[in-house]
Amino acid sequence: MRAFNPTAPALEVIRAGLVVEDLHQSLHKSLAARADLEPGSQQLVVGGIGSGKTTELLLASGLLSQPGKTLPLYIDVTAETDLSQLNSGALVASFGLRLAASVFQRNVESILSESENLDLKVKHQAIKDFAYGKDELTWVSGDGNDYEDDGDYEEPEPDEGYYVRHRTEGKLKRPFPSLRREIQEIREPLRVFISALKKLGLEVVAVFDGLDRLIQPDKFWAVVEQDLRSLRKLNVSVLVTAPISVLYGVGRSITDYFDKVHHLAVMATEPKYLTYLHSLLQKRGSGALLDSDLASRICYASGGVLRDLITLARDSGEDAYISGFEMIQNENVEKAILQLGTAYRRGLGPEQIKMLNELAKKKSFNPTIPVGVELLVTRRVLEYSATDFRVHPALAPLLQEPPVEHS
Repeated sequence: MRAFNPTAPALEVIRAGLVVEDLHQSLHKSLAARADLEPGSQQLVVGGIGSGKTTELLLASGLLSQPGKTLPLYIDVTAETDLSQLNSGALVASFGLRLAASVFQRNVESILSESENLDLKVKHQAIKDFAYGKDELTWVSGDGNDYEDDGDYEEPEPDEGYYVRHRTEGKLKRPFPSLRREIQEIREPLRVFISALKKLGLEVVAVFDGLDRLIQPDKFWAVVEQDLRSLRKLNVSVLVTAPISVLYGVGRSITDYFDKVHHLAVMATEPKYLTYLHSLLQKRGSGALLDSDLASRICYASGGVLRDLITLARDSGEDAYISGFEMIQNENVEKAILQLGTAYRRGLGPEQIKMLNELAKKKSFNPTIPVGVELLVTRRVLEYSATDFRVHPALAPLLQEPPVEHS
């Protein structure tokens, strides 16, 4: 049952050989190829949570690192900062910290001159100050004027004045604060570290994961217009995920900002497409636990969401174990489906239920309004194409119209 852990880190799943690499037509190969062949290119991967974006990014990173000429820096933004406080500057700050660490790990100092090593240390401190902020001392003299401390001062005589410590906020805190300074100031320190890696024959690729968890696209556009533009000027290739809402924004086209947009729509669950979902279950040893018909039932009830597919298989197996069955039975599968549907049903308000029912009955759905975006991001509504939206099959049976109020 360990193979059916839906929340296991994608890297562990890859190392365990539990992924089907051609599930998305070998998307990771396309990502890696363009990043390698076109330094400075920027590629966007869009799809719902649980659609397999992280796996594709990690597989692409693995391919890029194999020749030894490219250094992919994988950064899970959700592990670095609170997305609710994400502002422009956070991505390049995270990238800078990871970049500097990679340079020092490779002992690049041995091939640099004394002055270059000194500059590297100065620029490293600049990156840390940019990320986390810094304390600055200001000397207030007896005449009432302020003088910034240049780091070379003597203790003042009594009554001549005093030092005032000011806090200058940076790009990142633990978690990160809002951006307070111009993003251009970090570009030169980043350039110095990138140049150091080039002396080792390495081109850098930035891989940003986790931004797909942003419900509203405003914060995403902020980092696109500041951070990613700055990285493009440094000729750093970028792979980045995005919230599915960017596909339906008004007034902006993502194709104007990225060299390539890869859209991971939910995998269709019609019988002719179930082979791919079956292959994923079989890769994790489902044949020893459930027969083909029940596997098909799980595939359909998942709606094609990979994370839900694994969740249903795991929960069905656990219930069968508790019930004393050697194999998963139909009752175990149906119980797992009900449990998943109930989780999606929980917390829905009248407006959301009304919209879901309209989609289920009339095939009517507006993905551009806030409630529609939220339903998409939270997987209550699944997108199979630009015109094909469906209520998650585990949730659909649990929907009902809100009670009618009688006067």
